[in-house]
Amino acid sequence: MKKVRISVDNLKTIKDQVNYSFEDESFVEKKEFIGCSFIGSTESSEFEKNIFKNCSLKDIRFNDFFIKNVGFDNCYAHNTLIKASKIVCSIFKNSKLLGISFNSCIGVDINFINCNIQFADFRNIKLTGTVFKDCNLREADFQSADLRGVVFKNCDLRETQFSFAKLTNTNFSGSKIEGIKVQYENLQGAVVDYNQAAYLGSKYLKLRIE
Repeated sequence: MKKVRISVDNLKTIKDQVNYSFEDESFVEKKEFIGCSFIGSTESSEFEKNIFKNCSLKDIRFNDFFIKNVGFDNCYAHNTLIKASKIVCSIFKNSKLLGISFNSCIGVDINFINCNIQFADFRNIKLTGTVFKDCNLREADFQSADLRGVVFKNCDLRETQFSFAKLTNTNFSGSKIEGIKVQYENLQGAVVDYNQAAYLGSKYLKLRIE
C-alpha cells in the first residue's frame, strides 16, 4: 500500500468553530481544523496542507475544488458533495462518509483507511494510485469509474455497483464481493484471490488470481 504523508508543520489551529464556511474562490493552506462544523456551498477553491480532525462536513457542497495534501481524520461527511474536483495525496481515515459523492472527480494517491463509505457515489471518477483499506463500501456506486490499479484491501464490497467501470489491475483480494454488479468483460485483468475466483465462476477465467 502506498503510504500518503501529510505534513503537519507550522499549521494554524482553528478549534471548535460552529457553522464555519468558506468563500468561493478561496485558498486555504496550512490550517488544522479540530472539532469544527461546516456549512454551505463553495465553488472553485483550493485546499492545500490542511488537517480536518473530528469535524462535521455533513451536507456541504464543494464544486470544482483542488485538494492536495489534506487529511481527514475521524470526520463525519454524510451526504457531502465533492463534484468535478481533483484530490491529490490525501487521506480519509476513521471517518463516516455515508452517501458522500465524488462524482466526476479525479483522485491521485488517495488513501481511504477504516472508513464507512456505504451508498457513496463514485460514478465517473478517475482514480490513480488509490487504496481503500478496511472500508465498508456496501452498495456504493462506481458506475463508469476508472479504477485501473486501485486496491481494495479487506473491504466490504457486497452489492456494490461496478457496471461499465475500468477494472484492469484493480485488486479485490481479501475483500467481500458477494453480489457485486459488473459486466463479465469489465472484470478481465482484475486481481482476485482463490475464493473470489471460485465465487465468480468459470466465466471469469481471464482474472488474475493471487
